[in-house]
Amino acid sequence: MRDLAVFGFMLVLVPLAFRHYFSAYLLWAWAGLISLNSYLYGFMMSVSYVQIFALICLGLLLLNKNKEKLTGTISPTSVLFVLVLVHGLLSATFAYPNLYQNWELYTNMVKTLLFCLLMPLIVTSRFRLHMLFLVLGLALGFHGVLDGLKFLASGGSHLASGIAKFGDNNHYAMVLVMALPMIFYLYRYTNGRLLKFGFLASGVLVSLAVVSTNSRGGLLSLMVVALFLLLYGKRKIAALFTISLMATLLFFLAPDQWFNRMATIQSAEQDSSFMGRVTAWKRASAIAVEHPVLGGGYHAGQAPSIFNEFRYKQGLLGFVDTPNVGYPAATHSIYFEVLGDLGFVGLFLFVTCLTNVYFLFKKILNIPQPQTMAQVWARDMAMALMAAMVAYMVGGAALSAAYFELPYILMMMMQTLHLIVLRQAPVKPKPRLI
Repeated sequence: MRDLAVFGFMLVLVPLAFRHYFSAYLLWAWAGLISLNSYLYGFMMSVSYVQIFALICLGLLLLNKNKEKLTGTISPTSVLFVLVLVHGLLSATFAYPNLYQNWELYTNMVKTLLFCLLMPLIVTSRFRLHMLFLVLGLALGFHGVLDGLKFLASGGSHLASGIAKFGDNNHYAMVLVMALPMIFYLYRYTNGRLLKFGFLASGVLVSLAVVSTNSRGGLLSLMVVALFLLLYGKRKIAALFTISLMATLLFFLAPDQWFNRMATIQSAEQDSSFMGRVTAWKRASAIAVEHPVLGGGYHAGQAPSIFNEFRYKQGLLGFVDTPNVGYPAATHSIYFEVLGDLGFVGLFLFVTCLTNVYFLFKKILNIPQPQTMAQVWARDMAMALMAAMVAYMVGGAALSAAYFELPYILMMMMQTLHLIVLRQAPVKPKPRLI
């Protein structure tokens, strides 16, 4: 029944995509994050929805039947992404043999960054950027709303693990926390009481879904995002009220085992799970020490084929005592993952991409804008994007999520927002020379 419903849905979406390359671009983004295949069991399960809309978008761009003037802008983010692709190609080419996901991960990065590099070319106005924001919020919120409803229906006993695309419960919690600032932005900038209530309810349900993951990293990310919004947001009273409301709901709805699980955060050095992560960080940094420029290749840090070679090497963390791990576990850190896979050069490019987002965020805040509802949107969108990136930078510190597409999309959205705001910002008159 689900497959038939999706088949009928596609009969509507595909012709819609052919109407304009921007429609196809939005559906490309939506299909990538909603991951319909994870919810299907029949003949529609094997359909590559992302590829369908990506090919339609690229075809319409090449043909340009809409006769729009396509003018791209070389931006710092675009340059960084091209450098990431070039360096990634070299790392994959000279990687250790028998890395079963080496070229698969690089190919996925090419697809992700191609989508991002096209963004300034296609998303050229506030309306288009808002629509892309809306599509991403709906796609991500869909998963959280489902698990939030299950959490309520089960009286707090539901444990959310997420779909295969997002990884385990900890990865899923990070994704949900990244979605929350986007959902609350949509709540503020959506007209109509029913729609506003829908986004508000979605925000509450997604928050409950974070609780249902039973992830300590998810809670930590949520706390850091709340702190970020309090520090940088102008509506501090509204932020405090929202945080207080969410904390109250958490206190009454979360089961006892959740509180017991969160209490272990303060004893990380005694947690075998956390110390196992540190062991993986040692292994990844040891690979980078031996291959500082290109690293070992994609997912070298968790490759069985080279595990024994680096099993007892301390890398950069020899001062930390860790247990002996007898299997090649995942690296469990976006920073150490990139370090082991792509070397110190790759880590430098990765951290530069993350830092560049913050600099763009500060630039957008400093651009002079009349304080009207119609023009402060850029600040609020920048806040939402930066809050989502903070969730990624904090939550990802203990997760293998360096090649997940959402943060790269948000990086380019911040760059695109900056370009749009620059075009709309009032021009200061030049001083007259006497």
